[in-house]
Amino acid sequence: MEWALIVAVFGVNLVLWTLVGGLRLTSERRPQPPCADPPRTLRPSDVAVLIPAHNEEPVIAATIQSALRLVQPQNVHVVADGCDDATAQIARANGVNVLEISPGRGKAGGIEAAVEHFDIPTRFAVLLILDADTKLDDHYLERGLPLFDRPEVVAVAGYARAGWHPQELTPVGRFLIAYRTRLYAVMQWLKYGQTWRWTNVTAIVPGFASMYRTTVLNEMDLNPPGLVIEDFNMTFEIHHRRLGKIAFQPDVHATTQDPDNVRDYYRQVLRWYLGFWQTLRRHGFWLSGFSAALALFVTEVVVASLGLVLLIGAVVLLTPIVLINTLAQALGLALDLGGFVEAFVVLSMILVLAAGVDYVLTLLTAVAYRRPVLLRYGLGFLILRFVDATAALRTMPQAWRARSDGRWISPTRRPSTDSDPAAIPGRHP
Repeated sequence: MEWALIVAVFGVNLVLWTLVGGLRLTSERRPQPPCADPPRTLRPSDVAVLIPAHNEEPVIAATIQSALRLVQPQNVHVVADGCDDATAQIARANGVNVLEISPGRGKAGGIEAAVEHFDIPTRFAVLLILDADTKLDDHYLERGLPLFDRPEVVAVAGYARAGWHPQELTPVGRFLIAYRTRLYAVMQWLKYGQTWRWTNVTAIVPGFASMYRTTVLNEMDLNPPGLVIEDFNMTFEIHHRRLGKIAFQPDVHATTQDPDNVRDYYRQVLRWYLGFWQTLRRHGFWLSGFSAALALFVTEVVVASLGLVLLIGAVVLLTPIVLINTLAQALGLALDLGGFVEAFVVLSMILVLAAGVDYVLTLLTAVAYRRPVLLRYGLGFLILRFVDATAALRTMPQAWRARSDGRWISPTRRPSTDSDPAAIPGRHP
């Protein structure tokens, strides 16, 4: 029973890919023989940076500046998609290329339009797609471009870090971003095993800061109609069309700005899950290792989400009955509610144990990131897992009828600061 619960809370995928990731880590730490004829390494001048943006006035300048630390202004391209603020003007003031689209087409439509308008596949070897609220690490290209030296690699997935500026956040905001910090740590550890050269089964090359070899862009459907997000689809396109492999290293990272209020947080999670289910609907499964890993992940998401919602829902529903039974006993009334009380006790014990096992993930993340404050916020992370579970279940049936009209619904942005300690490895206040 206890082992089944541990696997249910941690997840079969986490157990499996932790083992695979450990094998990869062991393998890559072994001394490698020098290559007799190393391939030519790509340079920053070979990289086009593309920033799709919709009303990103508070953050676009900092994002452009982070890119300009790595490439020249002529390499940076901003797509102002349906903007009615100063996004385009700010981009032009920073000396980069700007394409304005009206009416807006959404992120995927903006990417497709920019790739064609700026003739990116002909002019550049690599396309780096960057969200307008992302700050690149100063070593992003230095560490990321060599991954393309393997000719089979067609994409490099960026490692996401949640920006951590507690002085700028409300207590709710700190709680949400602390949880997102742990989520990124766990999901990207899974990705470490899933992107080993012997596996190549990751389901997501995140759209916040990732690179693609431009030779595959024309072979991909970048903007299929009706999808709410693009990054799941672009990843599935790579796998389904057998275009190549996806590389990933934790030191190729960037910092993203996550929602700091419940409304924006839940809307973003809904959008992520809806985009995943829509992409699954579009591509389906096919005979491949990727589909096998995907089937395992989908099964786990559905079973774990349903189990957590039912468990917490049952405890909440039984609580008033237990209180009524306690009050009746105090008044000397005889009510036959013993069965409900026993069920409440058993389910509550399971919930407490599940919360304890979940807290182990927070403990490991706090140690790895050297951020002890996570231990305090982690006491409530099971609540957000419940919120995520409801989003997963709610959007699953919607994926078979919902269609996107291309409009952007961005979370409220916080003005970017000039420096971000969370983007610097080893610095975690």
